[in-house]
Amino acid sequence: GVPGIGSNPQRFLRLPRVGEPSEKERSPRVYKMTVFARNAVVAKSRFWKMMRKQNKVKKTNGQILQVKRIFEKNPTTIKNYSILLRFQSRTGVMNVTKEFRDVSLCGAVSQMYSDMAARHHARFLDIDIIGTTVLKPSDVLRPHIKQFLKAHIKFPLLHRVTKKCKKYKTKFLYSRPTTYRMGLQ
Repeated sequence: GVPGIGSNPQRFLRLPRVGEPSEKERSPRVYKMTVFARNAVVAKSRFWKMMRKQNKVKKTNGQILQVKRIFEKNPTTIKNYSILLRFQSRTGVMNVTKEFRDVSLCGAVSQMYSDMAARHHARFLDIDIIGTTVLKPSDVLRPHIKQFLKAHIKFPLLHRVTKKCKKYKTKFLYSRPTTYRMGLQ
């Protein structure tokens, strides 16, 4: 298996899968695909599913050459991701482009699976990721992502509880504490 894999279903690995058709051909074609999965076993299964759909190559007519985990180059900087996917809905097959902000592509894919499950009742097996891209701030289309692209963004702290010294604390109060203060930052 791949080291460092937890049992958390929200964690996804980015595994490139390299496979080729079997030795019946003299010069077999090599296919490379990035698959997002929880572990290497699920990644192999997803790889062969996509190979059957896209390239008409079955598992019996090919072999897997390499499986490795891809790590993010800059895991501390936040990026805008666009994910192009195809999913099976209740009415048919749909193609969708979704935008997410995250520090890693695996985190954005995890957000995408949660979002698709919430909005469209699409399960993990019904979703096929076609492509992913990192968007420049000028290329972002969705307003819920655009709102975080401003230079001077503020997150006000509206409900704050002030800590009292030990000698002023009481067990029981006759009124509720006021936590909402207008204009205080």
